[in-house]
Amino acid sequence: MSRVGRVAEPLFAQIGLRPEALPPSLAWIPQASLEIRRRMRTERYGVIVATGPPMAAPIAARLASRGVTTPLVVELRDLWAGNPAFDRGSSTLPAVERWVLSRTSAVVALTPEAVADLRHRHPVLEDRILEIPNGFEPELFQLRRNGEKSQPLTILHSGTLTPDRPITPLLKALAIDANRSAFRLVLHGYVDPAIRDEIDQATHDIDIEVRAPSSWEEAIQTIASAHVGLISQSHGAGDETAVAAKVYEYLALGKPVLCVSDGGATEALLRRLGADEFCARLDEPASIAATLDRLRTQSFPTPLPPNRLAPYDRRVLAGRMADALDRVVDANTRASNVRRRSG
Repeated sequence: MSRVGRVAEPLFAQIGLRPEALPPSLAWIPQASLEIRRRMRTERYGVIVATGPPMAAPIAARLASRGVTTPLVVELRDLWAGNPAFDRGSSTLPAVERWVLSRTSAVVALTPEAVADLRHRHPVLEDRILEIPNGFEPELFQLRRNGEKSQPLTILHSGTLTPDRPITPLLKALAIDANRSAFRLVLHGYVDPAIRDEIDQATHDIDIEVRAPSSWEEAIQTIASAHVGLISQSHGAGDETAVAAKVYEYLALGKPVLCVSDGGATEALLRRLGADEFCARLDEPASIAATLDRLRTQSFPTPLPPNRLAPYDRRVLAGRMADALDRVVDANTRASNVRRRSG
């Protein structure tokens, strides 16, 4: 799919989009909409919840909601319109998003930056937009390890690496003489072919291991055994409003986070938590080199205590989502009662 995307990129650019904005899953919309309406006729539901992107489910749910009183809640795990990962200034995505969200009783976004963006773009929905962030399983606290800091320090990236999550700036900094023997880089997960080419060119200078994608359990054990968790996220990946999900697991497992980004939402989260000691900017080689120097020469900070991370406990977040859905259902029930009395 990444190769197909690169071929289609010039065509999509002409209409202000990126290929990722219109994935093949959108073809599922007609069937999904019919299935939702069938279920609404045969069973009783208190609320329809649709998650995106990809936007197949929210669009299908919006189509299916015509003529029914069941409330619709849309959860945006990332932004769609206005997100550089999908949108290059088109008028199409904002218009479709406006249509989808106009029917909602609530819109859930994952960061304060995303909430602010949506409220700015859809001021009429301001009171319906709320933040429920990503998080971690609380059992991860029990997997924290109190190992000694030793060299080489293992820097682990867990997850997907694409051109919008670039690794080259870090590779160049790791190739500096003082860093070559001090660090080991492990990339665990899917690596885009373009990124793999960059890695292959750097392996003669740097200790790098690429591991294939695995189960979540294996990924967690790999994080637990590393020294440092790596986040690389550029503006093109939606850095301004999106927090890289792995950061919560890094923090829960007690790992310092090396965040190399364009200074967006992930860096802002780490700053709010007081865990931004190792943040650097993708376009500032000196800041990356200085951050690696601190990692190499300074003691690691004490892991964040569980109470500091409590707002991101997935059980807490599930409770917040349940409360939000209960409020939507209660409001819809009251409105239905009013309509019946007035009718």
